Amino acid sequence: MNISFQVKTSMIKSAAFFPALVVAASVVFASVPATAKPLSRILAQSPLSPVDFDTMRAAESALYEHARVTVGSSVKWSNPQTRSHGVVNVTAKQGACVSLKHVTHPNGGAATVSASRRFCRQASGKWLLSQ
Repeated sequence: MNISFQVKTSMIKSAAFFPALVVAASVVFASVPATAKPLSRILAQSPLSPVDFDTMRAAESALYEHARVTVGSSVKWSNPQTRSHGVVNVTAKQGACVSLKHVTHPNGGAATVSASRRFCRQASGKWLLSQ
């Protein structure tokens, strides 16, 4: 079964900003060589807004929380305020874990930023970032 969703937002508010920070760090680290920078500087240099990160996070959770998600399933997201958009694809499923790949177009540009993340479902039912 292939699942395809589209997440569009003008303003998705997250109760927890921390997951967005994790996405920000993942996106930035995937696009530049590893250097010792504080997270605040990484976020300040990112072309993505906090609302972009919240929208990306909503797209991720739409995938890994779906009971019948399969490899190849995807969710498109966009933020009309910043013109940023992207797609999250399921690249692997193993046991209670789902691997995702983000391909993002910051500020509507042609340049892409890619990041891979893996989430595993805990015995409690909560999904945690494992990579």
